[in-house]
Amino acid sequence: MDSSFTILTPNAMLGYGYREDHFWYGVEKYNPAAIIVDSGSTDGGPYKLGMNKMTCGRESYIRDLSPILEACFYRKIKVLIGSVGGDGSDKHVEEMLEIVRGIAESNGYSFKIATIRAGMDRTLIKERIRSNRCSPCGPLDPLTVKDVDAAVDVVAQMGAEPFMQALKDDPDIILGGRSYDPAPFAAFCMSRGVDPGVAWHMGKIMECGGICAVPKGRSMIATMRKDSFDLIPLSPLERCTPLSVASHTLGAVFSPTPVYQIKLEGVELLGYRTIFIGGIRDPILISQIDDFLEKVRQYTHGLFPALDKSEKCRLNYHIYGRNAVMGPLETEISVAYELGIMGEVMAETQELSHTITNNVRTSLLHMPYEGQLATTGNFASPLSPHEQEAGAVFKFSLYHLIDLNAGEELDLFPIRFHQIGTTSPVQEEKGHLTQSQLEFFTSTKPLPIARKETTQDAVAMMNIAKVIRSKNSGPFELTLDIMFDDQESYERVKKADLLTNSIIKRLYRVEDHDILTNMYFEPALAWKCTLKRPWAQGSFGERDTLGTQQHAPLLTLLVPASGKKALMNGKLNGKVNGTI
Repeated sequence: MDSSFTILTPNAMLGYGYREDHFWYGVEKYNPAAIIVDSGSTDGGPYKLGMNKMTCGRESYIRDLSPILEACFYRKIKVLIGSVGGDGSDKHVEEMLEIVRGIAESNGYSFKIATIRAGMDRTLIKERIRSNRCSPCGPLDPLTVKDVDAAVDVVAQMGAEPFMQALKDDPDIILGGRSYDPAPFAAFCMSRGVDPGVAWHMGKIMECGGICAVPKGRSMIATMRKDSFDLIPLSPLERCTPLSVASHTLGAVFSPTPVYQIKLEGVELLGYRTIFIGGIRDPILISQIDDFLEKVRQYTHGLFPALDKSEKCRLNYHIYGRNAVMGPLETEISVAYELGIMGEVMAETQELSHTITNNVRTSLLHMPYEGQLATTGNFASPLSPHEQEAGAVFKFSLYHLIDLNAGEELDLFPIRFHQIGTTSPVQEEKGHLTQSQLEFFTSTKPLPIARKETTQDAVAMMNIAKVIRSKNSGPFELTLDIMFDDQESYERVKKADLLTNSIIKRLYRVEDHDILTNMYFEPALAWKCTLKRPWAQGSFGERDTLGTQQHAPLLTLLVPASGKKALMNGKLNGKVNGTI
């Protein structure tokens, strides 16, 4: 590799939008060799693959792609997109190709486009199951042939190799099916001589766009060298710091394994859902809400004996004001002055789901309870009609690894080339940035980074840590992160022995077998804990699809003065105390 080059990522997800002035500033100032953007994820749940539904609306993709394709055509900047449409299915690869074709034809562009499919042959999957070359990717059961047959659709997550193979034919644009999020970034860099560990490390950060900046942003530039890279946000109000970057990946070492594996993703239809929402303000009823809701459930069982007898027919309550966000992980159960309740019923048909839901809601409205004074009704319904059909419900039934034979990392992901364009006269490229905009970008200083003040007295974790967050780690795991911006704070928490399994079990109502990882990572001044998700992501009973609000119990955990062990598992409000 003779020289450095740059990559521009306009946002973390194609279709989510970005500032065009930031984008064109990045194009004009940094002259990127490629514009690379991720377009998919399992974070939204299994519905995309099950319903053949793109993550964003068609108009959002047209809006985001239009400046990208203009830069591709006039500036000869390569464009790589992974997991197009959200799930990366073969149907969405074709649909995205047609969107690109429409933009090109309406603007007089011509492109050579490579498409890479990721749909999987179920016969091959079954063969790997029978030969014991298939294993779970997370805390779930082994895959069966029955699971494969029941799946609505199945894709495989491609690595860098198909993108690298496509690049050999020098396309203008690559539209990849389901891809490991960093794969197009790593592929472009490795094809230009960047070390694999550096390429994958950069890709894992850049696939999130400007989210690694402070404050979180959209657009990002990576300057690549053989053994290192730099990150520069394109908003003049943002900056990257070691902590903000490390919070997206805690380090990367590329270690080849003897067997090449790919991850399968497939979903099964569970049934159809109907929901209702409403509120309760009566303190007499609120004081006995759990018993009341159970009475309604038991009464409904008498009307519909199949309810709650299988995975296919279920009733679930979400009680906002009690434990709607964390469910079985919640330890802070307090009395609110009003409760919001969302009820959901899943059944094998939409009609049966609606019928059961109607009975549950009317029972909530009229079921008597002890001490009742309000005899006209118990439940405030904001919507009319009161029940809303919410459609099909899916679960991830395939989230497994299969071993590949030599060469299958390419063979399973067929590449096709398409020449699209028009013979209409090409218009000249229009200008994008005014002189005042250029002056703004070059003169504006990033916002200052706030520093947390700490003392030697016991403090809440939120007053000593820089990052406290939760997020999904696939559909079956939840990760908790705490990160610090100075060695002193990190050592203070670590030496206090505060984040042990026993504390996590108390804070989250889990057992030892639910705690998959509990570790400190000093290079990033970070602590990480991974828990088994108490419900499958995006399936019936979901409470937090993206897993972003499960960190709350960590915020008020008391950190003792420096050099002292934690003696109490204390909360600021004093409601939870106990000797460790």
